Amino acid sequence: MKFNTTIKRLQEAVSKVILAVPTKSLDARFDNINMTLENGTLTMFATDGELSITAKCDVASSDKGTIAIRARTLQDFLRSMYDTEVTFEIERQSIGDLGTVHIATDKGRYRIPCTFISKPESLERNFDLTIGLQPSELQDIIQKTLFACSVDGMRPAMMGVLFEFEGTVITAVATDGHRLVRCRKQTTNEIAEKQKIVVPARVLSIIQRLLQNDEVSMTVDEERRNVKFKSENVELESALIVEPYPNYEAVIPVENEKKLVVDRGLIHDSVKRVGRFSSIGDLKISAEGELMKVMAENASEGESAQEELPCTFTGEEITIGFNAKFVEAALSHIETEQVSMEMSSPTTAVLFKPKYEERQDDLIILVMPVRINN
Repeated sequence: MKFNTTIKRLQEAVSKVILAVPTKSLDARFDNINMTLENGTLTMFATDGELSITAKCDVASSDKGTIAIRARTLQDFLRSMYDTEVTFEIERQSIGDLGTVHIATDKGRYRIPCTFISKPESLERNFDLTIGLQPSELQDIIQKTLFACSVDGMRPAMMGVLFEFEGTVITAVATDGHRLVRCRKQTTNEIAEKQKIVVPARVLSIIQRLLQNDEVSMTVDEERRNVKFKSENVELESALIVEPYPNYEAVIPVENEKKLVVDRGLIHDSVKRVGRFSSIGDLKISAEGELMKVMAENASEGESAQEELPCTFTGEEITIGFNAKFVEAALSHIETEQVSMEMSSPTTAVLFKPKYEERQDDLIILVMPVRINN
């Protein structure tokens, strides 16, 4: 088995599939990248048992065969190399399934051990639900929801993003119990019956890095236990989170008589500055008429900060405490020039929304308030 290609082509393919290789594994097969050569195409495959990534690259060869190479060994070699023509020639040992990969470039000769053991087999699944979503919209959903996912292993459902498909609308939801994001997009196809899946945050993080500018399809298997993302040369398949997602609609307040509209850039910068003066990471926001205040203090060090910003506020005067980082994160994921804050009391959730002139909101970010000492 022998093939020729370039270091750059191999680097691009290996950098994609290695995202599926676990940092630590009790199964040696999961430490490998499996390479299958056939019809001038080198197909690379890696998995951790739940997530698998397949990538293809063109090579010069008429041979065929399959080997497995330790992923980190191959990655370290390719990272250390400059872009040049490279030849891989695989030699099988006379005993067992072990072999040696002889690598030749214009300046050197290298050897890496390999095995001829077949790759971990994946079950054949029927992916019957296809989601019609533009690549830019999928990336936008991931960017706007991923930050709010929980990292608490005791609540596995919240460690992913809930996708709801109904009609021509896709709704994506993420929450960690202290904040919640709901993002809606239009799809290019219609789903007759409402469907729900929970995609692990890790999978979406990989998709964000893996398929930044590629046309990509998203399909779900008939048992609603696996999802597949596929582009021209890359395929990612993963198990879904099967635990039921919390009833997020119950925590989104419907009646908010107090509404505040402010320049997003002004309040974002103000929260970043003022929040640094807090001893425990919280701050207070108060609003009345056309003026809002952002305040924080560190009583033990004798530090405090207060900034005043112009705004449009309707309702009775209110003062609410927040985790400064949660407010900062919410504002950084809103793209409009102005942001709307909807609230009812100092102890109920506050909704942050983009302020549009014409179209309806497709994004809401809910932030729970914190108790403040007067």
